[in-house]
This record gives sequence, structure tokens and C-alpha cells, in this order.
Amino acid sequence: MQMHDALRQVQGGTAVADLAAAFGVAPGAAEAAMRAVASELAWHLEKNTLSRCGLADLVQAVGSGHHAKYLDGGNNFGDEAVRADGNAILGHILGSKDRSRALAARAARQAGLEDDVVRSMLPGLAAIAMAGLAVRAKAGLGEVLAVMPSLGSMSCGGGHADLADILRRGCGAGPYARGKLRRVVRRAVARAGGFHPRGVLRWYLHFMLARPAIAPLRGVLARLRPQR
Repeated sequence: MQMHDALRQVQGGTAVADLAAAFGVAPGAAEAAMRAVASELAWHLEKNTLSRCGLADLVQAVGSGHHAKYLDGGNNFGDEAVRADGNAILGHILGSKDRSRALAARAARQAGLEDDVVRSMLPGLAAIAMAGLAVRAKAGLGEVLAVMPSLGSMSCGGGHADLADILRRGCGAGPYARGKLRRVVRRAVARAGGFHPRGVLRWYLHFMLARPAIAPLRGVLARLRPQR
């Protein structure tokens, strides 16, 4: 499932309508912005998981458990606590405010909205995106956690935290050799995040060739789509 489709389904399927109402934009524009932001976040997640530390950080984040409450609805696009958490998530995924602003600008062009409007949408979208990712990754990561041996006194305080520590160290766990463990965990995260678990070379070729051509096309299609 692509991240955009997953985002549309959260909050009882009202995420697009809630986003449109919160920022006073047409539902069609809100959906276009959500689609563009989701695509960008999925791409950055894919990039981060290319490194074992980036993958480990994501495993630890989805295991924290506190994001799930954002799937229950509520004022996710206006609540200050959600905004603060969303900004922290953006910081982890994107790495800097400049990248966040650049993402918002690209998404705004595709949705036909002002940059500052999409920039204001980002924290709420990031929060519910992480919540959805955590829920969807539960089964795949659960299979790994179920066969991991106990770390005893070396435990970091929980299954996801222990798995993240093992990944950072480049070790294996239980029946998984270190290379296999990383591949299995990355596939589980990729399925949950709506991106392809490409290797470094394939990711780089996509970044250099396919992505620059796809983004303008998406913008054209979004402008041609009728605003509801």
C-alpha cells in the first residue's frame, strides 16, 4: 500500500476532509497536497533506511507506541502537541528545516497551494504518517521480535529498542545473520512505509534519473485534476 493511500484511510477515512477544513482549502487541493507530501516522506524514509543507523532509528521510533493515538481522529492538524511531535518527526526524517521547507515548496507546486500553507500542514501529516507506519509495521517487525533472544542485562528497555541497537551494531539476532536481519527488517519497514527496499545503486539511479522527471509530471496532473 502506498503511503498516500494509507494516509487517506486514517482517522476513519476523514483525513482529507479534516485537512481541507483545518486550512480552508478545497478537498481536491488537500488531497493533492497529501499525495505530494506522502510521496516525499516515503522517498526520504527509503533514503534513511539505506544506512543501518537510519533503519535502526526508524525501528525505534515506530516502537515507541505513542503515535497510535493520532489514528483515532481529533484535531491532529491544529493541536500544538501534535505539531511539536510532527516537527520532531520531520527533523528525524528530513534532517533540517531547509529540507522541510524545500519539501513543502515542491508539494505546494504540485497541489497548486501557497508554500506556507503546505508548510503548516507538514507536522500533522508527518504525525499521522508515522502513526500509520507504526501500525502497519507491527506484523512484519513482530515476526522478527518473536524469535529474537533475550538480551538480559544488555537490553535497551524493549523489543524495538533492542532490535534497533542490534541493527546499529551491525549484528545478527536469533536465526537471522546480520545481513539477513537488516534485509528482513528493511522489507517490513518498506511495506509499511509504501516504498521499495531498493539497494544503494538502484536508489541513486532513481534519484538521478526517474525522480526529477516524475515530480513535474505529478504537478501537471494535479493542476489538471478538478478541485472538489
